[in-house]
Amino acid sequence: MLLAILGGAFVAVWGYFYITRDLPRLDRVEDYRPPAVSQVYDRNGELIGEFFDPDNRRYPVSIEKVPEHVRNAFVAAEDATFYSHPGIDVVSILRAAVKNIQSGSARQGGSTITQQVVKNLLLSSQKKLTRKLKEAILSYRLEQRLTKEEILQIYLNQIFFGNRSYGIQAAAQAYFHKSVEDLSIAEGAILAGLPKAPSRYSPLSNRTEAIRRQHYVLGQMVESGFITAAEEKAAKAEELEFYRVRLNTIFGAPYFVTEVRRQFRELFPHLTPDTGGYRIETTVDTEVTDMAQLSLNRGIEVVDRRKGWRGPIDSIEEEAVTSFLTTYAAPPLEVWSSESKHPALVLEVTPARAKILLPDGSEGHVSFKASSWARRLYVNDEETEKIELAEHIKVGDVLTVSLVKKESDSAQKNIFMINQIPEIQGALVLLDPSSGEIRTLIGGYDFQKNQYNRVTQSYRQPGSAFKPVVYLAAIDQFGYSGSTIVDDEPRTFKVGDQYWNPGNFDDSFLGPITLRTALAKSRNLVSADIISRIGVEWAIYYAKKLGIDSPLGTNLSLSLGSSEVTLLEMSRAYGVFANRGVLMPTVLISRIIDRDGTTLYSATERQLDGAKRVISEESAFLMANLMKGVVERGSGWRIRELGRPSAGKTGTSNDLMDAWYIGYTPNWVCGIWVGFDLKRTLGEKQTGGTVSSPIWLSFMKEFLQREEKNQYQQLQSARRREAEELGIEYIPPEPIQAEDFSPPPGVIGKWVDQKTGQIVPIKTQGAIFDYFQRGNEPELLANFDETSSYLEAPEF
Repeated sequence: MLLAILGGAFVAVWGYFYITRDLPRLDRVEDYRPPAVSQVYDRNGELIGEFFDPDNRRYPVSIEKVPEHVRNAFVAAEDATFYSHPGIDVVSILRAAVKNIQSGSARQGGSTITQQVVKNLLLSSQKKLTRKLKEAILSYRLEQRLTKEEILQIYLNQIFFGNRSYGIQAAAQAYFHKSVEDLSIAEGAILAGLPKAPSRYSPLSNRTEAIRRQHYVLGQMVESGFITAAEEKAAKAEELEFYRVRLNTIFGAPYFVTEVRRQFRELFPHLTPDTGGYRIETTVDTEVTDMAQLSLNRGIEVVDRRKGWRGPIDSIEEEAVTSFLTTYAAPPLEVWSSESKHPALVLEVTPARAKILLPDGSEGHVSFKASSWARRLYVNDEETEKIELAEHIKVGDVLTVSLVKKESDSAQKNIFMINQIPEIQGALVLLDPSSGEIRTLIGGYDFQKNQYNRVTQSYRQPGSAFKPVVYLAAIDQFGYSGSTIVDDEPRTFKVGDQYWNPGNFDDSFLGPITLRTALAKSRNLVSADIISRIGVEWAIYYAKKLGIDSPLGTNLSLSLGSSEVTLLEMSRAYGVFANRGVLMPTVLISRIIDRDGTTLYSATERQLDGAKRVISEESAFLMANLMKGVVERGSGWRIRELGRPSAGKTGTSNDLMDAWYIGYTPNWVCGIWVGFDLKRTLGEKQTGGTVSSPIWLSFMKEFLQREEKNQYQQLQSARRREAEELGIEYIPPEPIQAEDFSPPPGVIGKWVDQKTGQIVPIKTQGAIFDYFQRGNEPELLANFDETSSYLEAPEF
């Protein structure tokens, strides 16, 4: 008997050491850091995007954020003695064993929450005795090292709930579109019933079983004393709405969010945004982004329509209605906006209208009067044909239409117009030159259809928008000024064995003119002559100083913008003029915080270290003043409608393939590009001035009004607080005045003759006020008495 006892003890000890010889370390549980979704926020704290592994979408939360009734629901459903057992529940194991023997199969496991944590994180799911023994030993040890709340936190963050949801927070967002903190008792019981069998108890695919399981969980909660019978009854009666998981990962500013992802990988190539659980704070303003996208799209549509209507998108002959309804899709008419464009089947044609059917079964009619633009049919990039819509459109044609007027009393009275999805693309970027922060970035007409980012990825010829770089080199290094006389005359340039004969856009020549007039009128011959005199190398040198990193050709045609660059590069370069000669690093991400709350990156440090004075304040002001002339007297004349000081330059590439306008105020820079992805002409007279500057005007007018309104409201609030604190009468602040470009001390102003560039008396007809670096003023006009009155630079 003694030998038997000793033998049994030996076997037990040997068995214990055999089982525990290769146990996994508990460090993996103690240092539990599951993959987590990284979230992207705009400048106002609004969530605009997420980066995650589609097969492991998880939002870890601390146990403190999980309401007590939700915790109790899981404990009641999975492990009623969780708070009292040491990691294993012997009674539950024996009870499960008896039921399994009675049923003849392994239907119940009797595992505690602690055992489930151990199994999921450290062991396999094999149904072996050795695995179960290891699980029990590890569970007991884990209970000695972690608190119950810590174990429950790991469990709730680890388990799978179905609906592509891992962890309690992901499940709350997926099924209920709520944060875990906002879950009710009824909702918590639904989720607590899922881990046992996510597919079987899914409220999305098996609502009856899900509710039955919920009632079981609620009953267990009553039995455990977690809720009262009255609370159980109320929870059972609660009407619940369930949702499928949202598969989209971008909720706003899509082109910006994708660029943020690229920059994140550039900043931290060793980190993975899909699993790191980072909080990424950015500089974008989603309200401004929506405003910019609308302005850009409307401008693109105007240009696209000028090229004519491309005709029906399809034509269906047999069983047209059935074929159309099965082939085409569109959201219900109730959610259409004035910007919506969707397919419609022509059912009947009369001289004034066409009866149509929409994919949702709604009917209406297309007004030919409202669709008058479509009477010009596209033939090729240079030609259109006049047509009568009633003769051209046939029954069975599929048109792209937009809603003009909706009648609630009769669907057939809904009025539509012919529209089309533009083939032309465009891009817009708005940045703050004083900080380098990008406020919005629009990379194309429709992100859902094309994710190519034309602000940062598209390299195109800037045309005359590059000329300010050449002019800057001439002013900064060679003593040119706005009143320097230059020659707008035909000439041939010899480059090695080659000859180059540039011409002006309008095929005319103005002869001797001032540099100011040459830029305002965008005279190609002047730019070519300047670069031939100062040297291509100087133009490239200044382009690099201004932040243009793209390779630039070492040829004279560089003066006309022949080398391809990005819209962001050009806009950043113009930002130097607005920012008094200082180039700031471009900032999309303002801060990155890891899941522990540690700041990994702050743009403030980058801005302070990266800010560079690349040209003098005087040169920056002279360029801004020159480019104001483009708006006041040149190709950017449409921008005068803005009603405030601004500067900028239009640009049009060879064969009218790219249309640019980059403009700025003292506080903002906005760049616009319009063109085809596969290079084609935009059509006759489709220049930067006619295509892109109207888009710039539309957006900036609305944006600046919004900014000033917000600033004025802030002034009002500050003034009211001050009046209340001091006990004085509130006096509204003065209206905000638009800021102008102010001359630095090293600049002097003189009245000059527009033709000769010489100083003249104030009252001289045709004279303009121009600026010069001190010591570089032009000569006095012959016979002009120096003692006569002339105006110095005005005070600001």
